[in-house]
Amino acid sequence: MKTKLLFVLALCSTVMAGGIYPHGDKMPFMGYSGEPGRDLTNGFTVAGPSYGNQTPYLQRCFSNGWPVVAHVGPRITFKDDSPDKYKLDEASLRAQVEQQVKELAPHKEIVWWVVSPEELRPWRKEEMKYLDIVCETVRKNDPQQRPIYHYNPNHSDAKRLETFARQMEVVAKGCYVNSSGKKRDRAWVRWSVEQELAAIKAAGRPNAIALVMPELIRDPDPGEEGEIRSWVRHDVYLGLASGAKGVCIFSLFRRKEVRQTWQLWYDAYAECARELNGPRGLAQVFLLGERRFDIKVDLVKGGGPASVKLGGGMEAGTTSDRERAERQIKMPSWTSAEFLHKGSRYLFLINSANSAATFRVATNNRLENVFDGTPLTLNRGCLTLPAYGVAGIRITK
Repeated sequence: MKTKLLFVLALCSTVMAGGIYPHGDKMPFMGYSGEPGRDLTNGFTVAGPSYGNQTPYLQRCFSNGWPVVAHVGPRITFKDDSPDKYKLDEASLRAQVEQQVKELAPHKEIVWWVVSPEELRPWRKEEMKYLDIVCETVRKNDPQQRPIYHYNPNHSDAKRLETFARQMEVVAKGCYVNSSGKKRDRAWVRWSVEQELAAIKAAGRPNAIALVMPELIRDPDPGEEGEIRSWVRHDVYLGLASGAKGVCIFSLFRRKEVRQTWQLWYDAYAECARELNGPRGLAQVFLLGERRFDIKVDLVKGGGPASVKLGGGMEAGTTSDRERAERQIKMPSWTSAEFLHKGSRYLFLINSANSAATFRVATNNRLENVFDGTPLTLNRGCLTLPAYGVAGIRITK
């Protein structure tokens, strides 16, 4: 009872202070291994996790009052050979995690925990025991009961994610569209978030949230540089329109594979971050807006059903044969999401097709482009979006 009361008091005080969702009203928008001083001035709201020795990174965040995500869990590698013979030293594991959390928990800058190592495998009993022990020990030693998440590989579906949703307040899987062979199957972003939401529902965790995890990993093929901004905006807004409550990019580190176009990717993500978390406050619509289905939207030209390929060889060592099996599914090639927030109606429309599509929006009210505040006029009730185009509309009387 005492633990539950502490959790409620911590949650209420954090929300009142404007903390990070779900313990506050600010959308988590972050990336792995970034530069917090740079990112937090560009609309990002959290310093994401950092690989390697996180101590100097965390200390920098603590000294500057920057919200940050901290890794928890000892350095451990689960063996692929003879996994059934691998046994955890449970007492040692509990002691190590307890020490980690007790040392870090007093720092109010930590907003979430992320369990290491990544991509734990549900079919490995010792790995799941490890997950249970780490999560249990974190909760026993964190008075603020901060959310926990764990990175799952790109091919993860709802069945796999349900295992993690039972333990997590944040359900997360990779959504690296280009790198996983979905460059022209971008409706896969919606599939990814829907898997997270289905896992949350199946696990009976209605207060858990889904996270969209897009990529900043490598340069595109020559001649595709001009598509980067459209890809980024599509992936971010489709993820949020599909039900994600935050964005975590892998990664903000200037890796050699993305040397030519890193700045293009970063600028596009920062543009989304400022739209969501800046003066326009669009994050509040996605976080706190009431989902509505009153405005009729119809596809009138282009963009038929999308055929999305699932499976493949990415992250092969941590995905099952079932997950890697290649198959095709049908997905809508466009998504609309309507919200009611503070008396205003908002409509987000995303075209996932590889060519332009035209939509009829059934309203006679005045329309405003939410991204720049300018009036928006429909052409005979229709709106055309280019490939991977995003429209955000505020509807007023």
